[in-house]
Amino acid sequence: MIKLFPNETVILVIRRHWIVFVLPGLTFTFLLIAPVILLAAAPSYLPGTANATVGSLVKFFYAIYLMAVLLGVLIFWVKYYLDAWILTDQRIITIDQHGLFDRRISEIAMERVQDVTIEIPSLLATFLGYGTIRVQTASESAFSTNQVPDCYRAKDLILKYSRSPREAIPHDADQKILRG
Repeated sequence: MIKLFPNETVILVIRRHWIVFVLPGLTFTFLLIAPVILLAAAPSYLPGTANATVGSLVKFFYAIYLMAVLLGVLIFWVKYYLDAWILTDQRIITIDQHGLFDRRISEIAMERVQDVTIEIPSLLATFLGYGTIRVQTASESAFSTNQVPDCYRAKDLILKYSRSPREAIPHDADQKILRG
């Protein structure tokens, strides 16, 4: 659980762009549909599968296969949902989920931000509006996240709050948390 400092306000929560679901979604769909087609065609090509004992064994292994594929979907969703950048008016918090139980959380004070770089890697990224953000700190360490939606807005917010004196930053209590 991330705890905010007193008088710290969340400005933006950044998650990866929806485009990250396209290739894994197609893969998971194929992995779910292909065995159904194979099992429907199996009795005509392999008459032994019509046997009650073999058929129940095939159904058992198919159920295990489905659970494994659905576990893969769950792990992908958890990694997507828990990977985030949280921009506040005082710091940038990066959460990197590396599986179900492996998480790394880092933070950068806004005063230490030296440079913010955006890379738009392709024509598709230009049309869909996503890219990579790299934040360079005063200690030569760099933090980056890929496939960020609306990366120009995120860059502008990071630069705005890293260059502003702490007293000049307005605190709006009614401001909603934005999600990317």
